[in-house]
Amino acid sequence: MEELALLLRCLVQLPDGPTTVKVFQTPEGVRYYVSPSTSNRVPIPCAAMPQQSEAEFLHVLTEVPAGWPLATVIDAFARLAAYPPCCHNTTRALQAVSHRLAELWASQPAEAEAWLQQCRELYAKELAGKATRPEQLQEALLRHGAARRHGGAQYGKYCRGWRFSEAALLRGEPRGSAAEREELVALYLQFSQTRDRCRELAERLAVAESQETARKRQKLEEETSERRRLEAELHQSREEGRELRNRLAAAEAEVSSRDAELQAARSESAKSKEQCEEFATRAAAAEAGVAGMQKELRQVQEENGKCQERCEEFATRLQAAEAEASEHADTKQRLARAEADVAERRLEMQRLEMENLSLKDGSQRAETGQSTELRVEKAVLQDRCEQLQRQLAEARGQLKVLWQERGMYQERLRQLAEMNKKQESHHHRHPAFHPPGTAPSDTAFGDQEWDLVDDIASVLSGSSGCSVQQNCFMLDAIFKCRMDVFREGSDLQKGSQVLAGDGETVLEVVEISKEARTKKVVDLQAGAATLRVTPDHPVQVPDENGQAGCRLYMPAGKLKVGDFVMLDSGEPVALTTAETLPMECKVLKIVFKPDLPVAIFSSPSCILSKGHRKLQNRRSVRGRGKEPADPIDEGASIPDTAAGEYMD
Repeated sequence: MEELALLLRCLVQLPDGPTTVKVFQTPEGVRYYVSPSTSNRVPIPCAAMPQQSEAEFLHVLTEVPAGWPLATVIDAFARLAAYPPCCHNTTRALQAVSHRLAELWASQPAEAEAWLQQCRELYAKELAGKATRPEQLQEALLRHGAARRHGGAQYGKYCRGWRFSEAALLRGEPRGSAAEREELVALYLQFSQTRDRCRELAERLAVAESQETARKRQKLEEETSERRRLEAELHQSREEGRELRNRLAAAEAEVSSRDAELQAARSESAKSKEQCEEFATRAAAAEAGVAGMQKELRQVQEENGKCQERCEEFATRLQAAEAEASEHADTKQRLARAEADVAERRLEMQRLEMENLSLKDGSQRAETGQSTELRVEKAVLQDRCEQLQRQLAEARGQLKVLWQERGMYQERLRQLAEMNKKQESHHHRHPAFHPPGTAPSDTAFGDQEWDLVDDIASVLSGSSGCSVQQNCFMLDAIFKCRMDVFREGSDLQKGSQVLAGDGETVLEVVEISKEARTKKVVDLQAGAATLRVTPDHPVQVPDENGQAGCRLYMPAGKLKVGDFVMLDSGEPVALTTAETLPMECKVLKIVFKPDLPVAIFSSPSCILSKGHRKLQNRRSVRGRGKEPADPIDEGASIPDTAAGEYMD
């Protein structure tokens, strides 16, 4: 109520001093009474119209005069925006002023921008935080109205009793002290109705401004297109005029020229044409020559590249042939040593057979003598005979192995000879592949690998391929040494020989260490093949195409179930088990030469059994003392089977 009283004091013309304002709701409408310091009470109706005069009150305005400028219309809106709904019928006046202000704002953008720039300078602090243009317009209208109505720093002389005429807007003189006017300014800024009206007008001004901008832009585009069209027509007219002038000048020159000059020009033109044709012919010939030389150069470069490739190929084949020849020489030496061993073993076998015959004769004589000394000698001789038979069986087995190795080496020599013949015939049929001064090597046998006589895939079908660098093997890892001979890793020593994973190449142990230890092992299983190695031991895996053409290796500790590994059969098989187990044990560090994959497998568990018991031969002589029988074989005599053979 106090705020309303202060506002009414601003709106009506009352003397300064203490004033009492009371508002009543009556059937005729809302009325209020204002009493100054005197006791007189003057009733003032809200809707009552003042007496008509030359200058009327602003709130009775119905149409804005056409002569009012933009700043005057803004001042009138600032005055009407503060009227409360209960004071006078100001709605119509406010609508008329707002409509006229929107029209002037759209039609006079320069004046509108100048007024807004002036507000930005006066109220820079208040407008600094307003981001959008409607917010800036609202704050500018609100601040401008407060300064105009209630006597700010610049507009202290305009406060009360605003009237209007066709010519201008008549502002009343201020009343009250400066403190009261400052209080009214603060109230004006806080009045929600004033802020709402300023916000609505700011939005209307922004819309009108955007519409006017769009119309101006459209008009500018139309003017631009019209100007371009006129410029194009002007340019076309100028071109036509220039062309006509050129044609006219050419026609005049042609008419005024003389016949002699024309003939001279024609003759000169003919000479120029002939020279041009001559130059064109020479240029074509030169281009053809350059093209031919470039073609010959490309051919020479291609032939040079092919010759270099052939030289590299021949150098590689020569190195391979030299390595093969070295291996062939080693094979011959080994074959010679094997034949010498076979001859020695044959002599040893003959000597052992003769000793065996002599021992048998002595045994027979001892039986006929029937003496105690002969029986003792017989027992000794029988033991000696058993030892000799075992040695004989071992010699036979070794001889059999040597014969197999001899056959293998002979087959290898035969294959090498055939390959040598094929390559020699190939080189003789294609002499162009050899550069001048270079002859094919007699020892170029190619890079083909050779196969063993017997197939051992079934023996190593349960083994797993791995790398042959200095890596750790388990002590019980089993390596294949020859066709049917296997040895544990703990039995290998420097100089021992094992077979590679292909079952053909012989690898030599060049370094071996039995003192290494590990704290973790990896158990791998792929189908029926099992392998136990250290986590850093590389295992051969197939390439991205699932083939073993390029040897790829992966540490055993990084393999997981489902990964493929290469078996000795040459096929990739997925892992069904890949476990890392904590186990502290000794391992073997072995280096093979050449560095090729080797097939190994763990020692399987075995079931113990024995051979069939042989019946004891009956003696023709009775009554002799019997020798104590062995409790295990129930008194069986010397068996007739060789050592290592099984009889069922």
